Amino acid sequence: MKQLEVNEHFQVVKVELTAGANMKRHIATSDACLIVEEGNALLIYAGETYELGKGETFLIPANEQHMLKIINDFKAWIVLANGAKIKYLEADNIYIN
Repeated sequence: MKQLEVNEHFQVVKVELTAGANMKRHIATSDACLIVEEGNALLIYAGETYELGKGETFLIPANEQHMLKIINDFKAWIVLANGAKIKYLEADNIYIN
């Protein structure tokens, strides 16, 4: 993950993962809007699985556990509140900036 932009209200993070990769179970400390630029992934959230592809968006509420399983090489943006953090549940806290 790479932070692209920050202002007083929001931050934009770029995610790029290859086919077969997983983004482990995690939470964001603010609401997060996932915007898919390229590829496909399975989003596992709230007991459901959603297939996401190019041009699709998904809003994930703050502090809700979720994970991504990448089907095809995947690029997306995540828009979060400024100062929000992504925390992996199997590891130490991961700060995105």
